[in-house]
Amino acid sequence: MTSIKNELTGSWKLLSYIEISTNGADSFFPLGNNPNGILIYAADGYMSVQISGTDDKDESLLEDSVKYSNINYRNFLFFSGSYYIDNRQATVIHDVITSVTPALIGKTVERDVTFEADILYLKSTRPILSNGKMVNSYMTWQRMDKPDLSHRKDRLADRTSHKISIL
Repeated sequence: MTSIKNELTGSWKLLSYIEISTNGADSFFPLGNNPNGILIYAADGYMSVQISGTDDKDESLLEDSVKYSNINYRNFLFFSGSYYIDNRQATVIHDVITSVTPALIGKTVERDVTFEADILYLKSTRPILSNGKMVNSYMTWQRMDKPDLSHRKDRLADRTSHKISIL
């Protein structure tokens, strides 16, 4: 039998993020219908997740540091830290070290874990407060293929025309 940690270790691309109200109200997509996200679980016990809404793709933000600094961070979910697995409960427990949401730092985030081939399902282990409502969150992830590095030199040469100077 493969351990949850062995199956979990790697990089995952977000397929969907939905919240379902505990009072039976309609489901909600807190970061829009098609958020972008990457989730990385390293073998050394550290993890990182970044999810961003895709509703605002205003490229002028990349040219204006004042506009960039005023981005609405409610459209993002970023945190990283350590993690461990409770195999008996089939849960992953994240100890948050850094986050775009300062109140999350030092807290734990628990998720039920289910796999189906290269798909990872993460569900909140208990209802959470989101936008003033108690909800259960559901995230669906797909294992990412290893990146093709054979064209790295060509991409690096081409990158000079796409440089931005916001950071």
